[in-house]
Amino acid sequence: MTRPLVQQPGPIPLWLWNGTEPGVSSAFQPIVDLRSGEVIGYEVLSRGQGSLESPLELFSHARLAGYTWELERACWTSALRCIASLSPEQRRAPFFFNVSPDVLSDPRFGDGSTLALLERHGLTPQHLVLELTEKAVIEDGQLLQRLTREVSAQGFGLALDDFGAGHSGLVTLVNCLPRFIKLDQALVRDVHLHPYRQHLVKSLVDFSASVDAILIAEGVETWDEMMVLLRLGIRHAQGYLLARPAPSPGRPTDSFESRRREVMRALEFHEEERDASVGALVIRRASAEATASDEELGRIFREAPQVDHVVLLEGSRPKALVTRKHYAAWTEGSAARPADLQPLIIEDRMAVTALVGLAMARGAEAVYDPVIVTDDQGHFLGTVTMKQILLRSTELAGRPSTK
Repeated sequence: MTRPLVQQPGPIPLWLWNGTEPGVSSAFQPIVDLRSGEVIGYEVLSRGQGSLESPLELFSHARLAGYTWELERACWTSALRCIASLSPEQRRAPFFFNVSPDVLSDPRFGDGSTLALLERHGLTPQHLVLELTEKAVIEDGQLLQRLTREVSAQGFGLALDDFGAGHSGLVTLVNCLPRFIKLDQALVRDVHLHPYRQHLVKSLVDFSASVDAILIAEGVETWDEMMVLLRLGIRHAQGYLLARPAPSPGRPTDSFESRRREVMRALEFHEEERDASVGALVIRRASAEATASDEELGRIFREAPQVDHVVLLEGSRPKALVTRKHYAAWTEGSAARPADLQPLIIEDRMAVTALVGLAMARGAEAVYDPVIVTDDQGHFLGTVTMKQILLRSTELAGRPSTK
């Protein structure tokens, strides 16, 4: 169970405070609405000095030395000074502050000193969102509920940080009812290479929408990750691809904004149209070069038991589909070479109901094979399975008409 912090006797070390000057500096990283390109907030990041520049080293050192509370005050003071110097327009976006559970549960957090610190800098709790990390949760659910109700009543926003990084995220989620849920980098990293992660992210997108929470993908670093996240329904993100942390709040780079506009134009998905199209179901699957040998394909299936099929590509364009079943039959000499089979390739704009008939019209040997999906330029996006297609078709058939 989290316990209140113990204040250390004696002078505060210089790596924390030098008189009234905090020994840390602040950096700001934008959180972006990917559809509009607008910044919806900034995460505030802290940096120490010298060997303690890394946040991980800084906070670990403070915890071991018993100065976690003093470090939090230093971080807040540094950040609030920066924010107070901004124009009213720049101050309008909320600023996301990481708050460890032991600080949140410390009596000094709720004794009025935090509100007084904000007031001294001309700010209010409405300017801040408190990020509770899943990596260090408060185990007492009732205590967590009480603490989060108190800070919410004061006007602070709430976010659950690092969601998916620990074992108790769901418990924390239902106890603190955050307005923002931030996906941990472990779920985002190389998401385009892991169908299982894609299914999980998609389910979290649906969940967050149902409880009116804003889902934010953290640590986005590549366009491959970004494209898959967009197609899974992720609307908000932060990471090095968008913008690196900077000493003052800024916007994504011009190159990112230019590419974002191109990507969004290419997607051309309005919600109702996307909901009934194949594009909403696409999961990026395992792929290999069209020139891959049979031995290489065999190695993929052996080393990844969860992989049911592999798409063979020439550049970014699909040429063949190799299912595990067909590969096994071919190696036994009872089927044609898998790469010689002609797969069904369709565009992501196709309606799910139209695809059902097209897919079921295939020969008996291929009727249940996955369907390859491309964009309107023929570039590979992923595949959908017949189970996905039939389930979605059934859902759409049972939906009341809006016309």
